[in-house]
Amino acid sequence: MVDIGADNKRSVARDQDVATAKKTRFETFDVRACFRPGLFDETDTLTKEFASAQPFSHCCVAPFCDEQLLHGVREEMLERLYFTQKETDIFKYHQSGDLANLDGLPDKEKKQLPSLQKLRDAIYSQEFREFVSSVTGCGPLSGSRTDMSTNRYKQRDHLLLHDDVIGDRRVSYIIYLPDPEINGGSGWMPQDGGHLELYPRESTDSWAPAVNPTRRLAPRWNQIVFFTVLPGQSHHSVEEVAGIDKERLSIQGWFHFPQPGEPGYSPDQMSQLWSKGAVSTLSQIEAKRQREAGSVGDAFALYPGQTAIDSNGSLELSDEDKQVLSKFMNPSYLKQNIMKQVAEEFSEKSHIQLAQFLNSDVAAKLSDALKAIDLHDGMAGTDIPAHGTGERGRWHAFGSPVIRRFMRMDGPSMANDVEDAADPSTGEEIRDKEAAASDILAGIRDELFASTAYARWLSSITALAIAGHRSMVRRFRSGLDYTLGTPDGTTHTTLDSVLCFVDKPGVWADGVVGGYECYVDGGNDADETSNDGSVYRLSANDGILLTTPASWSTLNVVMREPGVVKFVKYVSASAPGSRWDVSSEFQIVSDEDGEGESESEKSDNEQA
Repeated sequence: MVDIGADNKRSVARDQDVATAKKTRFETFDVRACFRPGLFDETDTLTKEFASAQPFSHCCVAPFCDEQLLHGVREEMLERLYFTQKETDIFKYHQSGDLANLDGLPDKEKKQLPSLQKLRDAIYSQEFREFVSSVTGCGPLSGSRTDMSTNRYKQRDHLLLHDDVIGDRRVSYIIYLPDPEINGGSGWMPQDGGHLELYPRESTDSWAPAVNPTRRLAPRWNQIVFFTVLPGQSHHSVEEVAGIDKERLSIQGWFHFPQPGEPGYSPDQMSQLWSKGAVSTLSQIEAKRQREAGSVGDAFALYPGQTAIDSNGSLELSDEDKQVLSKFMNPSYLKQNIMKQVAEEFSEKSHIQLAQFLNSDVAAKLSDALKAIDLHDGMAGTDIPAHGTGERGRWHAFGSPVIRRFMRMDGPSMANDVEDAADPSTGEEIRDKEAAASDILAGIRDELFASTAYARWLSSITALAIAGHRSMVRRFRSGLDYTLGTPDGTTHTTLDSVLCFVDKPGVWADGVVGGYECYVDGGNDADETSNDGSVYRLSANDGILLTTPASWSTLNVVMREPGVVKFVKYVSASAPGSRWDVSSEFQIVSDEDGEGESESEKSDNEQA
């Protein structure tokens, strides 16, 4: 196996030889023989298609490559390349090293990859770069900077929404190499997932992407898709691969702006482009606004009299408090000896997980209703549901998907028209089930978590004074929903109280199907994270502080310091249903604030 990425660890003292060899290949290389006959004669037609494509300009060409060459590329990828699993909050897939490193490989290893070298050199040849430049109207492209890797998406692999705006990227391209004989030769099927999803702008006045994509392109053998990289416009994602034993094999790469010394280079070439319509600035402002909306989004609500709730270390609850809490809570958690045990564990760890949190009567009614809803919406198997599934009644998709997408009960209607949208019609029985579930969840949000009785119970088990609260009811649909670990601008300590519901919790326990909530150290430069949106990275020093798996009727209480970010991992289509939760945040009064309103609290409420 050839590990292209390992070349970065080698001492390569022959850069000039590599550059000379590359130049020689380009001068003697029969580039056009690598592509489908007649491809370069279709520039005018493809230019018109590119300009008129929606939701943003893109080009889809199939077939585009010489068949024999591409079969050789696929064979080398599968048999001779080493792939590493990569995972963050935004993606999960298997990737090789950068194919630019092929020139630095020992001769023995390079000879194992002749087709890959030939395709790479053809893609970055002057002829093909001029072809792409002409079709897209993007101007000159660099021939010296290659940026190309091979990707394998297996079941559950995915890449959430992003815009590719990193560094001096100018054009993004994807070359598809799935098994030509997949599904008996009939090609990639919709139920296999793995589509390239393209998102429109939320509106003409916003640079944020809409909640749902409006075009989906299936991975088709011998197909290339390319588009210009533009902030606030080139938003796209790779749908989860859902088919069992199906594999989405592709080559992903970018053409870059000309480098110093190349034709067309200008020191301010990027700023000249981005300044058109102040696209870059507006996109950054929009992203900042979305982050600062917070994980819950609403302003903190104060308790009656604007007085902080402080138990002063007492574990005694009044009969009135117990009456309010027992309507929903398991009575065991209201007993003084149990509260003492919980308080001791929280004091030691700053977090606590409480199973069977709801009383048995409420839990049984909710379980029956949630299972029925997921079954109706097709979220109890491996198929990926259509965008728009579940958007009805009190439930609406909540974005922006640049940092999150989930269903929010009683939230704003943000849905846009989508291709192959789900049928919104429902029978009377499921409407009744949904109404029953919504009423119970709303009760937990409004009667339990918003009550002073619950604040006193929280204060008792955490020994913290609570100034305000905010909550939302969420549904993370399998195959669709997630949140990303982005900073929300919080400058004060927050107490998270998340009550989660999933069917078959044993399936969720190891995190394979996603849906877990993860807390990570955002670091001092958290606001400067790369434009792919990812914060969490699967590595030896990934900064993970806490992971709480999705479970049934389980309350997670976590003290979150400023700088700590959290996310709910994308829920796989293979999950046995949705992740439902009531997510609340409680604002903590710091020692410096005393019992009055904190400065951060004053700021939040002045903005509200």
